[in-house]
Amino acid sequence: MEFKRINQIELPDKRFYEIFLPILFIIIGLFGAFNHALWRDEMQGWLVAWQSNNLIDLWKNNAPSGHPVLWSLLIYFSKNITGTPISMQLMHWLLGSSTILIFWRFSPFNLTTKALFTFGYFPFWEYFFVCRHYVIAELLIFTFCSIYHIKEKTYIPFSFCIGLLANTQALSWSLAFAIGMTLVLDWFLNPDQKINYKRNKNWILDLTTSICISSTLLFFGAFSLLQVRDSVKLLSSFIDIRHFLRVIGQIFGGYMLIIPNSSRFLDLGLCALITLILLVSTVSFIKFFRPALIYFFSGIIFLFLFNYFLFLGDGSRHYGYYFLLIISSLWLALSNQDQQLTSSNHESLFTKGHLFYFPRLLTLCLTIHLVVGIHMVINDFRIPYSSGKETAQYIQAKGWEDYPIFATRDVEVATVSGYLDRQFYLPELNGFGSYAQWANRQIIDRTKTLDEVQVYLDKFPKVNKLLLLLSNRSSIKNLEPGESIYFEKFRVIADSKFENSFHDSEKFYLYWVDRIVD
Repeated sequence: MEFKRINQIELPDKRFYEIFLPILFIIIGLFGAFNHALWRDEMQGWLVAWQSNNLIDLWKNNAPSGHPVLWSLLIYFSKNITGTPISMQLMHWLLGSSTILIFWRFSPFNLTTKALFTFGYFPFWEYFFVCRHYVIAELLIFTFCSIYHIKEKTYIPFSFCIGLLANTQALSWSLAFAIGMTLVLDWFLNPDQKINYKRNKNWILDLTTSICISSTLLFFGAFSLLQVRDSVKLLSSFIDIRHFLRVIGQIFGGYMLIIPNSSRFLDLGLCALITLILLVSTVSFIKFFRPALIYFFSGIIFLFLFNYFLFLGDGSRHYGYYFLLIISSLWLALSNQDQQLTSSNHESLFTKGHLFYFPRLLTLCLTIHLVVGIHMVINDFRIPYSSGKETAQYIQAKGWEDYPIFATRDVEVATVSGYLDRQFYLPELNGFGSYAQWANRQIIDRTKTLDEVQVYLDKFPKVNKLLLLLSNRSSIKNLEPGESIYFEKFRVIADSKFENSFHDSEKFYLYWVDRIVD
């Protein structure tokens, strides 16, 4: 008995891990905020807000990005914390940390599931270290799950969740749609909801206010997206089997973090079969709570149709929405199971065998996410996500930041521009800028880069020496430091290479250009 008592004292209890693991997550994220080297998409968001003097400028600068303005607005109001991109990273860290705290405080999952999820790929890496608007969607959807029980008293918080999701990113509309369908169908299919809600003497005012808030924000979000409607390419053929299987592959990615090879029907077909098993298993697990089932189906259908007809997605950050949908559906089901099942509690439900042994499948998926998430975080501390920060620091250390700088390609060199806090001459804009202005830019053939340098020298005859900054895949990137080439009226001398970057496109090459004076 004494031996057993001592062991119980030495081993940390569940409460310890519930405090320790979120704190560990937050501390690692804070170190990450100061260590992570921003890449082009992250820096684009910073520069849009940083170079906006007022909200009107912010709207104009953000419109061509193809995203609603909410993320840029948050950066705008936080940009003066440090006056550097760290401001955005700290704000993003705060949002990601808040998301995990909500998850640990209110989600119904057991300790193992919470731990696996917390340090998984999306919450730990993609939506925490990488500073993009996706963390807002994660925060809002978890907020919705945690306050679902107050729907009998008010709908106003839900109207903000729906409206703000619509102003986060185009794919976030799927989550907003899922929330809306869940609440609407619950109103009509659940008699108790009407009875309990109408006990509030101000229920008409509350309902009217909620509809007005959500409608206004939805309209504003739609208006933001319509600014770039010309860039949307609709599917040319209504029936495309390969494309259909590729969309199913996005769902598979949400579960397994793997996207099948779209050039091989065997891969697409096999992953589609596994995805069907995963979906059936998920539905069988949450079917006891109708709102969770409605929410899951609504989100899956909306996301699928969006991927099929409008935009397939570009990378894990996009198919992560399927993952968020899966987790939040389970959250709703397990948190509210007492309304449907009186003989089970969520601990036993989560460990009992169900069709295709869903709890084991979920644990397998979360374990895969955990391994990849930890790997990516460790890798980020070892290898810069972009060499833009290193390039900017080199230029600053040499005291060259005030020299004329000709840079291309505009999309990639934005990282260097942001860290130097200055504009470059960008041939894509035929003028000065710091980030990609999608509505005004022209595509420049990389083999014509030196021709564009000549155009610049002709335009500015008083400039006899300038820095030439090129991103990867440049036609002259193989020039070793110290080597030079001549081109009509100027000489190019290679200075340095910056190739220590996770993203190949974010490797940079620095040259000096000297005008040849007759």
